[in-house]
Amino acid sequence: MADFIGQGPTITIMAEEAPIDIGFPMVAAYHGQTALAIAAVTFQAMGAAFAALSPDRLPARRDIAIVSGHPGPGVRDSFEAVTRASTRGVYTIDRSLPEARLAPGHDISYSFRITLGRQTAEVALRTGVLPDRFFALVFTRPRDPAQERELSQLKRTIAANVLAASPDDLFTLRVSEA
Repeated sequence: MADFIGQGPTITIMAEEAPIDIGFPMVAAYHGQTALAIAAVTFQAMGAAFAALSPDRLPARRDIAIVSGHPGPGVRDSFEAVTRASTRGVYTIDRSLPEARLAPGHDISYSFRITLGRQTAEVALRTGVLPDRFFALVFTRPRDPAQERELSQLKRTIAANVLAASPDDLFTLRVSEA
């Protein structure tokens, strides 16, 4: 998968005993290839949230809790690979989050609430990051082989674009006291 992802951004987090650097290729390897675009969006959302919530020290994995408006495997696996939130029992899905409701007719929010200690970052994907064609293909059932190939390539292209983008171009972010 490194062919389209390259080295890209890295998240450094305080794990159980020492800091670890986690790059997107590690997240992609953990997740697989099902939802690479959304895994990349989630990875970048974490990076933006951690920078806002903990600018002067590494975020400690044990202090992070997640509420996701998106129930998909790319979101879950990205959060799990970095924070272990699902394993630790602090990962919640709340499809009612009002921000970033980008998929017309579908009960999904492309937003996250990432809590670190006593602060929460509300991170919402901006309109236009995911093209209309992405939604058209993702929600088409069944897909023919040509549509499957197109969606696979589109997910890889979106992932590469998201990983190369500035978080300010991808998200709105608000920090509040938890």
